[in-house]
Amino acid sequence: MIDQECRLTVAQSQKFQIVQAALDGHYTNAQAAGALNLSRRQLQRYKRRVQRDGPSGVRHGNSARRPVNRLSDPRRQKILDLAASTYALYNFSHMADALAHDEGVLVSDETLRRLLRPTGHGGKPRRRKVHRRRRQRRAKEGELLFLDGSPHPWFGPDYDPLCLLLSTDDATGKPLGGLFQPQEDRDGCMEVCYRTFCKHGLPLAYYLDRGSQFITTDHLAAQQGRPVPPTAFQVAMKALHIQLIFANSPQARGRGERINGSFQNRLVAELVRYRIHDAKRATRYLNDVFIPRYAARFGLPAADPIPAWRPLDPALHLPSILCAKHQRIVSNDNTVRFAGVLYQIEPPVGRRHLAHAKIEVQQRFDGSIHMTHLRYGELICKKIPGHKAMLPV
Repeated sequence: MIDQECRLTVAQSQKFQIVQAALDGHYTNAQAAGALNLSRRQLQRYKRRVQRDGPSGVRHGNSARRPVNRLSDPRRQKILDLAASTYALYNFSHMADALAHDEGVLVSDETLRRLLRPTGHGGKPRRRKVHRRRRQRRAKEGELLFLDGSPHPWFGPDYDPLCLLLSTDDATGKPLGGLFQPQEDRDGCMEVCYRTFCKHGLPLAYYLDRGSQFITTDHLAAQQGRPVPPTAFQVAMKALHIQLIFANSPQARGRGERINGSFQNRLVAELVRYRIHDAKRATRYLNDVFIPRYAARFGLPAADPIPAWRPLDPALHLPSILCAKHQRIVSNDNTVRFAGVLYQIEPPVGRRHLAHAKIEVQQRFDGSIHMTHLRYGELICKKIPGHKAMLPV
């Protein structure tokens, strides 16, 4: 149990949990480093600090300091202006030499690459061909999961196709849970994750395709220098310290694809046999009957019997993490407009109003809308009946 005197954030608490698991031998250094998006050397430093300082060892010592080698805003703007005009045809290494020699600006070519690549300078990075090898299964259950959608006429050829969202464990090949939806979307994937986490715990990583619900696909924005924000799914998984691995082809996730093919044979036959023709009943049958029987029949024992699932922290409120988050400003009359609907905000205890306050609107996977304030927590909000918010023309 983490000492309350440490006052760790939820993210820091998750980091400490993973580092402590590595110290206890439940995770290898590679597994823990992957979950935290760190190198092995950085993980070793965290382990030494946690051994020495306890939970406070996961805090970053420079969190409130400005980096001494950070480019100043005027110098950054000068580099951007020169790259767009005088040095528009220069590559990064050539530009670093020219800036040092002609402009007196000392900057590395790697810094230039990070600064200018989002603006489209240097063209599209070349994609290197790789020699593909068969990937071995992960050793621990919960170390790597698949999450994929499979559109198919699940209720038989006389019914419209639906999409089955299915979560599968790589180490054992066992399906963990699923959901029938009209299509593969963000909220459905969030709900499958919620069911999986509540039942098993938090995994180390997900192996995903490049669907727009998982990763941003706005390549034009990157080329034009506009910021490309992460998806709601990426934000949620980062908060939970779950690594996301994106495949470049369906073949890379062959085990997940093969189980979908098996379900399209066996599951369809059973749904037709028992005359299950709606998504709600099919989801209940899938999770309560079909998946346990399938896992017992075809599941493999993990190479390492100690699972990699992380238990849920009691302070972790999954619905407020597995959601899409939007920032809004409260109007003078303590109302907020969101998705074409006007909401009345009730003032929290200790404050007369919230006019001009910044709040977060959470669009959760069950369709509910929740509004929170950084200081006062979740707010009471009510739809104003019969009133539609004015949308811009």
